[in-house]
Amino acid sequence: MKTFDRVWLFRGGAYTDWTATAFTGLSATIEDGDIVYFAADDWLAGILFLGVGGSAVTDFLPALYNGDEWVPIQGERALVNVAAGFTWDRAYSFQGAGALTWGKTREVPMPTMSSTTWPETATPPATVTRNWYRITFTTGGTTLDTVFPLMYNTYTTPREMAEFLGLADFDDIGQPNLNYIRRSIRDQEDWLDHYTRKSWRIRSTMDEGADFNPYGFRPRNQPVIMVTRLGLWNGSTYDILGYGRGEDFWLEPDKGMVFLTLPSFRMRYYSWLLSRYIRQPSSITLDYIWGADFETDDDAENVSGIVKRLVGADMVRTNDETGIFRSGLEILSKGEKLNSWREEAMERADTLRSIYMVGLGTGQW
Repeated sequence: MKTFDRVWLFRGGAYTDWTATAFTGLSATIEDGDIVYFAADDWLAGILFLGVGGSAVTDFLPALYNGDEWVPIQGERALVNVAAGFTWDRAYSFQGAGALTWGKTREVPMPTMSSTTWPETATPPATVTRNWYRITFTTGGTTLDTVFPLMYNTYTTPREMAEFLGLADFDDIGQPNLNYIRRSIRDQEDWLDHYTRKSWRIRSTMDEGADFNPYGFRPRNQPVIMVTRLGLWNGSTYDILGYGRGEDFWLEPDKGMVFLTLPSFRMRYYSWLLSRYIRQPSSITLDYIWGADFETDDDAENVSGIVKRLVGADMVRTNDETGIFRSGLEILSKGEKLNSWREEAMERADTLRSIYMVGLGTGQW
């Protein structure tokens, strides 16, 4: 996993440097009015929080610095079906391990140097130029343990794309510019995840519905790393179940299946008394973290090669950037190069594509 370049807590007019322990274990309780700053060398799509304890927090505000001001970020939201109607809630509110994500926000961070007057009027732990994000907690109560960046680009980077195409590094002036390349990479990463029905990025899903089955069910997104919350509909609300083989449910990572403990589970819930509730569609709701660590996964190089070819083909086809290539087009025409890149990318993607199971309460793809 990648780690943050800097993680600072600002409380009571002074900084506390969390950088060294942000990925090993903070065990730090957030208080009212705390501001946590995160610095990264590139854009972020979110922040992964593991080992979160204490009480859930809903009164907080994520933001990024665009070079002129702090701009609030609209985090991902989830549709939650309740007894009467539905609610459109924050997807993550520090109710346990999970990811605060904002995905393809149109707001863009600008690398800025920290100083005694920025981001706060106090002496910072270090003077560095980075892309800065922050979370302002109006109310506290949650306990943070480890935090990791979820990068906007994971499978390749603009610099790697430039090397692949035999170009100098992209910048903010020339065409295609750096921001265009970042967004193109992100688009192709999202497409590959959807096409293969897998992800090599750590991601988080909130309030996914599943049909009850006493013999287990398979969450829609794979591979599943951990299930952080699972609830069973009782007619008016979701009863939150305990995790563990000796509790109410557990996850088998190799199979990607969630199993409900039997026979105790059958005795408690799978009865005629409650069957009209648990047999309803999506009678189970769950939050879970899924994906693979791109930094260590065996398929990482193959995945990177697919995205590079797709982005390269998009640049030539959409922007007619034939003139940017130093060599190669005298051997293959533009059309031949486009076809060769796309064909090779699709062949590689097909080898990674997984079959989505139907039945066992999973629904269909």
